[in-house]
Amino acid sequence: MDLNTIKALTFDVGGTIFDWHHTIHEEVERLAQVRGVEIDCAAFTNNWRWRMFELLGQVRSDELPWMNADELHRRALDGMIEKYPVLNLTTTERDEFNQIWHRLRVWTDAPQALERLRNRYTVVVLTVLSWAIVVDSSKRAGITWDGILSCEFLGHYKPDPEAYHAGVRLLGIEPHEAMMVAAHPGDLRAAKAAGLHTAFVPRPGERGEGNDPDLSPQPDFDVNATDFHDLARQLVG
Repeated sequence: MDLNTIKALTFDVGGTIFDWHHTIHEEVERLAQVRGVEIDCAAFTNNWRWRMFELLGQVRSDELPWMNADELHRRALDGMIEKYPVLNLTTTERDEFNQIWHRLRVWTDAPQALERLRNRYTVVVLTVLSWAIVVDSSKRAGITWDGILSCEFLGHYKPDPEAYHAGVRLLGIEPHEAMMVAAHPGDLRAAKAAGLHTAFVPRPGERGEGNDPDLSPQPDFDVNATDFHDLARQLVG
């Protein structure tokens, strides 16, 4: 691969840039303490996210109407509360609790590396998360992007190939001139099938302790980095 052909890096952010699990887990734990109840906070956190993706799949298959990640998280939360009635959240409390997705913490190696990468490439977000989630969480983390492409505006959600194609089209480039950066092999393989280059950056502990999938280098990706500092070294020098 000739790096000189790459004009833009498109980033997954949920899990790749933002540490969703530990952010949400701490808020769930705080809620349980306030309510004076004991629940498996790690399981609640992971199941909430997985349920959102299940609902997202139903949107992609037209089983549910089009909605963004805020609406999907909120709908998924209703199902979670039904499984944990001891939390006893009112509708208003659920709405407020759902906002914790707008306060995601960043992985500490990401901000500095992103600034280095922006010196050479156009660096944008390409995510299934809502535009507002990325704006709010990035602002809190002090991250600057060249652009934020949320699938909520693209008419297709990743991993549909149309989502990747829409993203690069808005950048005014061809798929082979873009590189998808993510911690999730499925996202990268879908991007590769859509004609983009790929960079894998594993995030140990993304799903909580003891829940890591295979994080070993994958030979079918163009770049395998150990972390964001290593990614910047490989792409910028």
